[in-house]
Amino acid sequence: MVSRVENSLPVRCLMRFGAINGRDRTLVLGGQAFTAIIPLLIVLSALGSRNDTTAVADRLSARFHVSGASAEAIRILFERPPGTTGTITVTGLVVLAFALLSLTRSLQRTYEAAWQLPAVGMRGTLNAVTGFGLLISSLLVLSLLVGAVRQLPAGDAVAFGLRVGTSTAVWLLLQSMLLSRRVPIRRLVPGSIGIGIGSAVLSLYSALWMPRLIETNADRYGIIGITFAILTWLIVICFCVVVAAVISAETGGAPAVRHGLPTTGRKPRAPQA
Repeated sequence: MVSRVENSLPVRCLMRFGAINGRDRTLVLGGQAFTAIIPLLIVLSALGSRNDTTAVADRLSARFHVSGASAEAIRILFERPPGTTGTITVTGLVVLAFALLSLTRSLQRTYEAAWQLPAVGMRGTLNAVTGFGLLISSLLVLSLLVGAVRQLPAGDAVAFGLRVGTSTAVWLLLQSMLLSRRVPIRRLVPGSIGIGIGSAVLSLYSALWMPRLIETNADRYGIIGITFAILTWLIVICFCVVVAAVISAETGGAPAVRHGLPTTGRKPRAPQA
């Protein structure tokens, strides 16, 4: 009975989560995501046309379904001051690039740790950067598509299915690139399907939870409260990403762990087919 419980998927996932220090990885990823994404949004806002300097803020307000004082606080946070020029410096772009690279490498190390694979140096970094670029691009395109299909009959159901299908395909390719193609695609399919469904559910949950969190923080702390809310949201997302890596490794047949160490009771499966 005890052996059956220990070999169950939830218990194996908990063991693997602990073996890779999942809590610490979640906090590191959340902090790095905050230091990379917030400056990225500010840069995108600064690159906007002079007649549309609040495009990023308006899109965030629409994404989180907030209005009134909360939407105004988001607009102030990202709006480019009137008459400003030269808001983007070479130093700022270099720092942003390093922040994005650091986030990408941490995400890659999380997946490599979950699958118990060693780093492969520069080749792996290039794969990870390419995959991260794919992820950002797909999120932007998916946001536009979801906004369009919601105008159709049964638009919410269609949008949910679109999120699941698109996220599954994107994460299938992304996982392969993060792991430098050392794991056959077929072993990544179960985890990718789980990520696709989880990302759609998380999107629905964010639409219900984030408006309340943003409004509460904006009322209590003003503009800085918006950053607290965004940081909390990113940490939740990063926790889900780490859990997704663990589940993908378990369902894909990665070497098992016992009490935080690789097991010798189950023969590790070779990374290649």
